[in-house]
Amino acid sequence: MTAESLNIDNAVSEVAFTVKKLGFLTIKGTLSDFTGEVNFEKDALDEANFNVSVGASTINTGNEKRDEHLKSKDFFHVNDYPEIHFQSTSIKSNAKGYQATGKLSILEHSKEVGIPFSFEQGVFKGEFTIDRSDYKLGGKFPAFVVGKNINISINCKIKN
Repeated sequence: MTAESLNIDNAVSEVAFTVKKLGFLTIKGTLSDFTGEVNFEKDALDEANFNVSVGASTINTGNEKRDEHLKSKDFFHVNDYPEIHFQSTSIKSNAKGYQATGKLSILEHSKEVGIPFSFEQGVFKGEFTIDRSDYKLGGKFPAFVVGKNINISINCKIKN
């Protein structure tokens, strides 16, 4: 059996995130507009891989002024770096589902991350945390102003 190439349904797929602001407020947001390749078959994990991007300019926190600031050079530099990219290097099964390991690239910085995920009824769901300083996101803002950790959840529906 070989890993099957799957198409992402952008209409219902998103990356959601939360980050602390001023130490106690939780800012929530989403990113959308997936592109790339998903090759996945639970019985052929050695051949499975993810090579996907999400549009950084699609960031939405429900506050237009904040969204424009996040798109600026203070954070995502969307004019120079329009995509956030993940390229898997391995996908393994575990007791809770699966683990994708690979390079997450934001701006010009890449770091290896592990993303635990499930795949049920055509939906990939995963959650993980990154340290924004690893990617130089909002580097001039101390952790008290914008939290150091960004919690990310992925909800990616596959088209039939």
